[in-house]
Amino acid sequence: MSSKAPVLTPDLIKVLKIFLGSALALVLVLSFFDGYRANNTGKDRTFQVADADRLFFVNLRSIHYDREVRPEAGMELFRHGNRLKPDSIPTFFPALLLHSKQKEAYLFFELEGADYPIQIQAILGDEVIQLPFDLGGNTAHKALGEQLWSLLQQNASFSLSVNGKETPLWQTESEKEVLKTVLTDYFRILNQPQP
Repeated sequence: MSSKAPVLTPDLIKVLKIFLGSALALVLVLSFFDGYRANNTGKDRTFQVADADRLFFVNLRSIHYDREVRPEAGMELFRHGNRLKPDSIPTFFPALLLHSKQKEAYLFFELEGADYPIQIQAILGDEVIQLPFDLGGNTAHKALGEQLWSLLQQNASFSLSVNGKETPLWQTESEKEVLKTVLTDYFRILNQPQP
């Protein structure tokens, strides 16, 4: 064999072009499906919070909230500072719970001045929508938040029914703004679009 024989023969160049072209095409096609990876961890990621979203809330948004640390549960509870706090009528406002060890966030509607079960009535023009609610788990509270968000966008008015007695709920614009702010912050923490 002569020492002057070329290493890159025309046949080898053709093979390299085919191989590199198909590899590049495969990488390009698979990059479109990056968001569709399988979740093989077995964990429910519905309430998962990214570090950046948590830091955004704690550093910028939490100044509007009253913070309560629950060390026994490993959670921080955030209640909006402008929420209504009457003694005589029942109130129903959401609070944000951040679980630092599990890196999760939860929405929790706190009922004060009454007992469960309750029913929320949303009035849209002539239509009355009943939202029954019992002290459920994290998914029930999140689902209620999603329902309330869509009703708030339609300018619904609300009332709270406890044992057949109705009480106005979130009647003033400031109360509705507090509710909207808490829901917006919650969906922002979860990095989810608002429903």
